Amino acid sequence: FTSQVFLDRDGFIWVATRNGLNKYDGYQFHIIKKEQDRQQGMASNYVNCIIQDKRGMFYIGMYGALQTYDGRVFRDVEVKDLEGRKVPSYITCFLKRKNGQILVGTSGHGLLKVIDSGHAQQIDGQLKNIVTIQALAEDRGGHIWIVTQNYGLLEYDGKSVKRHFADESFKDKLLRICIDAKDNIYVGTSDRGVYQRTAGTAEFRHIDVTG
Repeated sequence: FTSQVFLDRDGFIWVATRNGLNKYDGYQFHIIKKEQDRQQGMASNYVNCIIQDKRGMFYIGMYGALQTYDGRVFRDVEVKDLEGRKVPSYITCFLKRKNGQILVGTSGHGLLKVIDSGHAQQIDGQLKNIVTIQALAEDRGGHIWIVTQNYGLLEYDGKSVKRHFADESFKDKLLRICIDAKDNIYVGTSDRGVYQRTAGTAEFRHIDVTG
């Protein structure tokens, strides 16, 4: 099962799967698994997502763990909840913002921000009640778009939250989001096709050909 394909800054392709992390160099795949080299410190073969920060460090989101990877060794990133307790997390997605900040979506502890390569903290305020995040995106204006399991699609400008797809019938239906070069926003659902919000408008409209 492939959960993400990621192109790094050197042109290598990384594939996150539930049976290890795969790196494609243009000629062959190199498979990285927990049992291959215990000294590497890989926490789990159940890999959901991957991202690279501005220094080239990889962040790996796993079932029950958040780790960094420098190409040789995996290291744990300590995750703390709103009470300051260290907690394990099911990492679902990443977002690297235009300012370089990395946000982390989880199942169980909402939205995290990476403090440094060894620490991540759950975000408080108006986002504290989010439990499960499916996907993240950032628009040209710096607004964060958060696909949640229970609260629809949230638009966060850093101070306030606006809710889209708030109807109860959309609960558990929103899955993915992407924003194109023109700042149009697309939201994918599990059984209702794709919705689009054209840049400069307020409403999402269903794309009929997607069913």
